[in-house]
Amino acid sequence: MRSCFKIHIIILVFLLTSSSNVLCQESEPKKFFFDGYLKFMQTVAYDDFEEDWMIDNLIHNRFNLRYFPADDWKIAAGIRNRFFYGDFVKIPDYADNVTKDQGFFNMSINWLQGNSYILNTTIDRLYINYQSGNFEATVGRQRVNWGKNLIWNPNDLFNAYSYFDFDYEERPGADAVRLKYYTGFVSHGEFVFQMADSLEAMAFSGLYGFNKWEYDIQFLGGYVRDDWVIGSGWSGNIGGAAFRGEVSYFYKNNDTITNRHQVVFSISGDYTFKNQLYTQISVIFNSLGATENIRFNEEMLLGGTTAQNLTPSRAEIFGQVSYPFTPLFTGNFAAIVNPFDGSLFFGPGLMFSLKDNLELLLFGQFFLGPDDTQYGDLPNLLYWRLRWSF
Repeated sequence: MRSCFKIHIIILVFLLTSSSNVLCQESEPKKFFFDGYLKFMQTVAYDDFEEDWMIDNLIHNRFNLRYFPADDWKIAAGIRNRFFYGDFVKIPDYADNVTKDQGFFNMSINWLQGNSYILNTTIDRLYINYQSGNFEATVGRQRVNWGKNLIWNPNDLFNAYSYFDFDYEERPGADAVRLKYYTGFVSHGEFVFQMADSLEAMAFSGLYGFNKWEYDIQFLGGYVRDDWVIGSGWSGNIGGAAFRGEVSYFYKNNDTITNRHQVVFSISGDYTFKNQLYTQISVIFNSLGATENIRFNEEMLLGGTTAQNLTPSRAEIFGQVSYPFTPLFTGNFAAIVNPFDGSLFFGPGLMFSLKDNLELLLFGQFFLGPDDTQYGDLPNLLYWRLRWSF
């Protein structure tokens, strides 16, 4: 099931189908839609600016394809093609981490691999959607986004992601069956079952969402990777400022767990002033998080983020300020503070719109703090990225 042979077949069949649909666009222009982008990003990593640098390069191409064979049906796919070359590839197990697939089906393959380069293809969307009246069903690799907050999402049981993985805007998908029923104009219920190789890795959950007091409110509950979970989330505003929050309670089902209870809670507010200055603040609390000897969770950068491990610390505080100096030039500054060990992350960025479909991003990820703290042992990272959308 997880063999490379099946990956070759999936990709080959899909590409052949896509090609035939492209040729038919003139006769059926409304049935097939195609877009994507091509990006080049260079990364510089260093511990001390005066010492040795590590330089890595990434050419990243994405295709988004949607086919509508009938009014009630949609077939969609998303394909990432990435060519890595540079110093990072020489890191032990780097190639294995690139091709690691978190789904039930292995839809990632390294076509070429050498001492300094890797060519990888990953299918992170591949699903069939049916919608009729108030009922909707989606089967396959899809994004199940239950989060309300913009940074940390304890309600995102199936597709939690790391804020630090900024170059993956689409976010990961889950191999799942999703059933949704709209009970009203602003209310719905849904059930999601995520496929897995074992009971411990399986996930299923239900959610009911509605609008009350001009707030979007949701309640959820289910079983996620050997944890029973119940939770709630909301999104609204106070005095023109967005106000969001999420909380999830996990009951550990493993007999070897000493502390069976975990609460993960996040709350945030953001506001845009009349001069277009955007501000945001967010706080996360993890009842099982550490308050000393906190180490950064490297799994978060390797696709292993879950709603339970959004932070290894008991709490963190996030802040962001963004301002469009001109319609074509935007500056951004974000920071995360760990109040227990005093370590700090800050990320300044500049974005330039060179054309309608061409943008340049300059970005940094800087980590400060004493040794053996959450952010104190990490290298600093500098990026520049050019993106062409089509």
